[in-house]
Amino acid sequence: MKKKTLEQMTLSGSEEEILARLKERVDKAVAIIQELRVERDMLRAELEKRPESNVRLDQLERERTEIRNRIESILSNLESLES
Repeated sequence: MKKKTLEQMTLSGSEEEILARLKERVDKAVAIIQELRVERDMLRAELEKRPESNVRLDQLERERTEIRNRIESILSNLESLES
């Protein structure tokens, strides 16, 4: 069996520390993601319980479509002026 040099021991020690820190960060990220998913699901469930929010969303989508149509019409008119 080979003996490790001081440099090799130092590198392996720091590699272990780096891997340990990386594992901690990954574990923390996983925990945060799980918490956020639970929170998202709770908020979705709460939103579904509120019928007025769905009505408002439909209203906003209609308004957005109307505005988009107006803008397309204006752009079309501008393009016809350029010709």
